[in-house]
Order: sequence, then structure tokens, then C-alpha cells
Amino acid sequence: MATVHGPHHQGGNHLIRASVVAVQRPLDPALKFRYPDKTWRQIVTLQDVIDHGWEYTDLEEIQDENSEDEFRNLYMCEFVRDGESAFSLNSLIGCGVDGYDDWPDWKPFAPRPVGNRPVWVGYDANGSTGNGDSGALCVVVPPAVPGGRFRTIETRQVRGLEFEEQARVIEDITLKYNVQHIGIDVTGGNGDAVYQIVKKFFPAAVPYNFTLASKRALVMKMLQVIRAGRWEYDCGDKALVTAFNAVRRIKTQAGFITYDTDRSRGVSHGDLAWANMLAIINEPLGDEDGAVKSLVMEF
Repeated sequence: MATVHGPHHQGGNHLIRASVVAVQRPLDPALKFRYPDKTWRQIVTLQDVIDHGWEYTDLEEIQDENSEDEFRNLYMCEFVRDGESAFSLNSLIGCGVDGYDDWPDWKPFAPRPVGNRPVWVGYDANGSTGNGDSGALCVVVPPAVPGGRFRTIETRQVRGLEFEEQARVIEDITLKYNVQHIGIDVTGGNGDAVYQIVKKFFPAAVPYNFTLASKRALVMKMLQVIRAGRWEYDCGDKALVTAFNAVRRIKTQAGFITYDTDRSRGVSHGDLAWANMLAIINEPLGDEDGAVKSLVMEF
């Protein structure tokens, strides 16, 4: 018999955890489940203990602190389906609109496509060999009112550019738009080099170092925005949808859920998706009502 415990959660002065017990055969029909590895297990989920009278844990709080997949795995004892896309293709397609018809303030071929409207920019930097991942940039119009919609109005992909050239791509964007935020992935050496140049002409640029926690935060924010119907992109931008569909949910050897991208599908390992998320994360998780006016994130 083996027991696998989910994370401890503080509820007042009490600790609660989900548990899974492997057994020879089902014990209580109300609490049995045959897992994908064909082992019968006696399970006790967080919902089970709440239904049986536990009053010291706020279920909604835990759901807010975890993505849907993490919650199901850690507190509802469900197996993680490793390698599945983090974003539903149907949901992604549903966010697409005809920008020419639905965005009257968007003039893509004008010198200033959205006039003086503020925009946020995300950039996922690349290497300089021309043979590896490409770099990507996304321009996002943030909501005009708290809880409003984000619009991804421009995407760019670059390949094989040295970091100075990549920085110039970003500088061109600052001349074209009223840029209020630039988030740059600095995980690799090239990204940090791009950031060092960008901050000279845009001192407010924010460096992001991708870790297990920071990737989860980016994906959770994007999932939250999509679920709320708060994101739009021009439906002609098929590469953006493909990039998001390449973001995969994986489980580390230590049992943590994180997200990575599929490098084998010819989609530059989802760089456009990460660039888009680096722009949107400027609205922090939990700030949908606009209560938080500034953000400092350290990864």
C-alpha cells in the first residue's frame, strides 16, 4: 500500500491535504477510482472532506491560487496528462475577430496604427545562429477600462538577428506606437543583451527570467483572460494560434506542474505565445478591476 499526498494547505490553524491510497480492490464505492495505470485507489479529495463537514478551507481561494489543471491534480487527485496543450484550440479560435470590421480605431498600414492609444509589448528573444528558435514580438492594446478586453494588433517574428538588431526591432515599435510597457524574456544570454540595449531608450522595460513559477504565472494569467472573454486577435494571424497551441502542460520529476513548448512542430517553440503573455502579464493576476496601479515582478 502506498500513499501519495497533495500539498498541505493552511486553513485557519488547520492543515488539509488530498490523499491517494493504492489498494487491492475498491473499498468504498463512493470513494473509488481506477486510474489510467489500471490501479484501483481509495481517494479522498479536498471536495470530499468539505462535503463531510470540513469548514476550515476556502475552496474558491485554492482554485484562485492554482490553474484548473493544477487544482485537479493537487487537490482532486487526478492524473496529469503530460504533454497536452495548455490552451484549448476551440477557445483560442473563439478569440479571433475580423480586426478590420471590429476594431474601428485600428489602421494597420497607417504610420500610427492606433493613434496615441497606449500599447504593451512583449518580446521573446532568440539566438543569433538563424537555425534555432526565432524571436517574437507582440503588440497588445490594453483595456481602456478595468475588466475590458486586450487586443493583439501586431505580431512579428525574427530569425537569426544579432541582439543589437533585435533591439532595433523593438525600438522601431516604440516609434510606431505609444508604448507604455515592454516585457522581455532574459532567460538566455541573448535576451539579457537585448534588454540591456532596450532599457537605454526605454528605461521602464521589464526583464522576465523564465522559471517554473513564472511560466505558470504567465499561463494562468492568459487562461484567466481567455476564460473571461477578454482577449481578441485578428483572425488572420494563424501563427499566433499555432504558437499558443504549442504550449504544453508538463510535470517535473519533483511532481510540479509547469509549462513548456513543443520544439518539434515547426512553430519556433511557441515564441509568439510567450511574447503575447509577456505583454498581458503587465496586468497582474487578480487586478482585473484595476485596483493595483503598479507592478513589480521578480522571477
